[in-house]
Amino acid sequence: MRKLANELTWSVSRAGLFDECRRAYYYNYYGAWGGWEREAPERTRRLYILKNIRTLPMWAGGIVHETISEALGRYARTGQPITAGELQARARTQLRSGWLEAVQREWLAQPKKTNLHELYYGNGQSLPRETTEAIRERANECLTAFAESAVLREILAAPYLNWKPIDKLASFDLDGLKVWCAIDFAYDDPGGNLRLIDWKTGAEDRESLTTQLACYALYAAHTWFVPLDRLRLQGVFLRETARVSEYPLGPEALVNAKDTILTSAAAMRAVLDDVATNQASEERFPFCENERTCRRCNFRQACPYIGGDGKLGGA
Repeated sequence: MRKLANELTWSVSRAGLFDECRRAYYYNYYGAWGGWEREAPERTRRLYILKNIRTLPMWAGGIVHETISEALGRYARTGQPITAGELQARARTQLRSGWLEAVQREWLAQPKKTNLHELYYGNGQSLPRETTEAIRERANECLTAFAESAVLREILAAPYLNWKPIDKLASFDLDGLKVWCAIDFAYDDPGGNLRLIDWKTGAEDRESLTTQLACYALYAAHTWFVPLDRLRLQGVFLRETARVSEYPLGPEALVNAKDTILTSAAAMRAVLDDVATNQASEERFPFCENERTCRRCNFRQACPYIGGDGKLGGA
């Protein structure tokens, strides 16, 4: 079987890590590459394990997104009603399953299994009860808000044929650069507009979300040939009772988004050893030297700047 090629692509999250800490960026996109293979070197495997660590809020947010996606899929196939109780029950099952994966360290054999930052860099077995209860309650609140939202009622009122097929991860080409995006939901509304929706389980970061939704708009234009004046871009903030925040994007905003993406990608290329083969050397990616960033970094165990010893957490 032909091995996957490590190519330079762009996403909002990749750009964010590049700007935050170059060394963590190197570990994530180069040092950990190939760590899923059985014959991977020990350090590569270790970095791949660290790459897949998630914080509790990130993990719970992912479960909320998956639960919503699955519920909408079931409704499309069977017409099964979407209720807060049913959503919460399914999320509770995933939370319990993921917790067991983390505590039992199943990620040692299968790095994609749940590996929680707070456990990995803690005692590996337990967290304060109030911490786990707060995360469970956060997920429940988000799912209740979704189930009772006007946004969901509008989605379910639209014919299923108006729903756009959504992949978990999609891409489009921008001047030869592959740009990744993950649209949460899209549908044609009664007014003839295409609504692109992003569910949010955290606070609103308008600058970041503007770039993210601009990527959605570029994808919609590239894939579905939807003109800009027919797009409605929305962030739905589930922790704020599904508050909807509109993001109007005119031609100038899209030009700015394209410039941001291409400028960011150019900076990523500038530190490579060989652009054509996407080869990188660790020493060309400096540490961020920011204590707050280092404390919450997945790679702090491996990073020499903060005294990483290279041993697996809890080992």
